[in-house]
Amino acid sequence: MKNINHLYYSLAPSWGKGARKAGKGFLFLLISLLCLTSCNDSSEGEYLLTNSIKIVSQNVSDMPVKASEGTIVVEAPSAIDVTASTDWFTTSVSGKTITVKTTDNTGLEYRSGKIVIKSGSDVTEVAVIQKGAIVSVEAQNIYLNDEKADLQIPYVTNLDLKCSTQEDWITCKAKDGVLSVGIAENATGHIRSGYIYYEAGSTKDSIFVQQCDLEKDLLGEMMLGFYNSKGEEDALNAEFVASTDTAGITSYALVLSDYGFIVPVTFDEKTLTIKMNAGQLIGKYKDYLIVTKFYDLKNDEMTVNENVSVSGTFRYYDEDKVTYLEFEDNGSWGSGLAATTLIFHAYDAKGNDVGIFSILHYPYLLK
Repeated sequence: MKNINHLYYSLAPSWGKGARKAGKGFLFLLISLLCLTSCNDSSEGEYLLTNSIKIVSQNVSDMPVKASEGTIVVEAPSAIDVTASTDWFTTSVSGKTITVKTTDNTGLEYRSGKIVIKSGSDVTEVAVIQKGAIVSVEAQNIYLNDEKADLQIPYVTNLDLKCSTQEDWITCKAKDGVLSVGIAENATGHIRSGYIYYEAGSTKDSIFVQQCDLEKDLLGEMMLGFYNSKGEEDALNAEFVASTDTAGITSYALVLSDYGFIVPVTFDEKTLTIKMNAGQLIGKYKDYLIVTKFYDLKNDEMTVNENVSVSGTFRYYDEDKVTYLEFEDNGSWGSGLAATTLIFHAYDAKGNDVGIFSILHYPYLLK
């Protein structure tokens, strides 16, 4: 038993002088750990806050584009105070219900704001989001002959769309996603054009409308005007003609009866645009062949390159009672050069350059 007791006591802590110091340190560490754990538990319980404001329901996160009303219902332990972050919606409070009223969003983009809700020391926020405008009219320019026409043009919008026109021969009405357009018969004997204007919110646009019967309104006698080498206004008699071959292909030309020249042109019957190219054989004067060239008056450059062209579009001007087309550079020359002048250039039968036959600065057509 003595040996056993000796073994027991040797395993137990010794409370001698040195052991007492070690025991005090261990005890202090244990107390510190217990205190730290206790303090942490106490701190967590003391500082973990719960917002007392709860959003019960709301329908303001996807507001329609037109002015409308939505609500937010909250739970809160005391009276609530509400602040709006922007001026395109207003708020009012009745008990725990917040009413939100928006204005029309005439822009194409979504817009957003927020409502700050306070109750006592608690605060929460709710986003207010409103859709942007949608405006899509399925129409481009309208090109018609001279006959009466009724058109139905579909459109899609989430706003009220309105249409108008300044022409007494055009009517328009917007209803149920359809733009109803009426075009009266054109008995004027010339081209006529106008616009249909439409708007929805801040979106405003127009549709170009043109009536033309080629035979009645455009083909025939006209004048090729220009400024001569002396800077004086001058003109040649011209006739705009069209011919269709057996294959059904129509070609166009300007016949200059003063010289007997025929200037081939391309013509877009829809846009009424004429294009004239350089390097075109247009006839003979005595024994000389006459070819079209273009000249850049500013840069003193000339070209016979058949890929270079000038173009213009016929328009009717009501004030002057004339149909007018001005030939202008269309960028086909390139290299910073611009065709300002039509040249009729002479060559002999061997292709030798004989010289300039005629100079037509800033040419135009007048009917």
